Amino acid sequence: MKRWFVVAAIIGALVGWITFPLGAEEKITLDIWMQGEPGAVTIHNTLCEEYMKLNPNVSITITFMGGELFPPGLIPALKAGTGPDIFSAGTGPGQPAAIIEAGLVIPLNKYYFNYKWDTIIPPMIVNYTSSDGQLWAVGDWVEHTGMLYNREIFANLGLKIPETYEELTQIVETLKGAGYETPIALGGADKWPISHWQSMLFGYFAGPEGIDNVMFGDGRWDEPQFVEALRLLQDMAKNGYFGPNPLAVGYVEIMNEFWAGKIPMTFTGTFVVNDAFNMLGPEGLKKFGVFPFPPLPGQKIYPTEDIGGGWYISKSCKHPDIAADVLNFLLFRRESRKMLLENGFVPVGPISELLEEVTLPSLLEEFFEIVDKYRPNGTIHAFLDTVQPDNVTQVTYDGLQSLIAGLMTPEEVVAEIQKEWEKAKAEGKILKPGGVIKPVE
Repeated sequence: MKRWFVVAAIIGALVGWITFPLGAEEKITLDIWMQGEPGAVTIHNTLCEEYMKLNPNVSITITFMGGELFPPGLIPALKAGTGPDIFSAGTGPGQPAAIIEAGLVIPLNKYYFNYKWDTIIPPMIVNYTSSDGQLWAVGDWVEHTGMLYNREIFANLGLKIPETYEELTQIVETLKGAGYETPIALGGADKWPISHWQSMLFGYFAGPEGIDNVMFGDGRWDEPQFVEALRLLQDMAKNGYFGPNPLAVGYVEIMNEFWAGKIPMTFTGTFVVNDAFNMLGPEGLKKFGVFPFPPLPGQKIYPTEDIGGGWYISKSCKHPDIAADVLNFLLFRRESRKMLLENGFVPVGPISELLEEVTLPSLLEEFFEIVDKYRPNGTIHAFLDTVQPDNVTQVTYDGLQSLIAGLMTPEEVVAEIQKEWEKAKAEGKILKPGGVIKPVE
């Protein structure tokens, strides 16, 4: 039986969160490694500082380790026991296999029930962060993708938000005629931005049921609808939608150009809102809007939706109960969820009540309006690369670059994807539906 101090319990009840047991003289240090660039200042720093004020026995250090799902230095550090106590990383099947199978992280089942995360985390997200009845990670935040555009450029050229793909084509031609060499920024040098297009187009051409039929059934990635989705993407590249050299420019560079008003459009996600808000301010951000990718004849608009990654507790963490309490404070305390939402991070689970109490960046509000409007059609993946095994993701990345460069046909790309998918499926590395978490006995 764990020892709880009466005073701590009373304080915990007053502030609305569960306080962990700590001896009065015991000093706890926790290292958190999270995705982001070194020197980044985020809402997570603020929340951790607040946690430390409420818990003076705890010292938390945050280290930013770049934007990769699994930075190359993470696993070696975990194996050496010199890595973080808590870290954020990818959650898709196969991607965290190395850390799970090697016993580098702990299951979070008891915290899932003790903190009542089971009443907050949607089953879809549990699917992404669990296997064999064990919860290995807590989903960080929900993200959507859409076509960001510069309102001033559109207004100056008399352009309106397109409702059909044909109208988008006309807009692109108008922009090119007005001297915009790159109508839609891609950032293809970094590979993963192209997969955002693939995820959305696969969903548009196959629908949510078609994607699920491959992910959980007998469907195949080399079926005609996926071929046609990539054919459209390749045609867009051939016709100059993404500029003359879309694979020569990285994501950071194209986003800087976009925010500077030099590129009219780019397809990206809600994860850019926080940095844009901090850089441009509320009025500057209002110069930009978002619209859903316009459908081809016979298609529907489907909102895209996925989690960006998940939070893990390492096996070497000396105080896992405290680490779990920190995660609970950061992600599930009501005030923390409001602060995350106000800063562009959409926490997992219900947020309707929070929306009535927060002031959101204008761009995030527009994203939500689009999702709410078209959610009855069903939702599709924003990031297929994060919910597929790593071998599938890597061959997809390379294939999409080759597709954009005209070095591979759509048929060849999906054939390679299907080949790796079959291999992963045979090895049991694909996502399994259900995500049922076993209660702690």
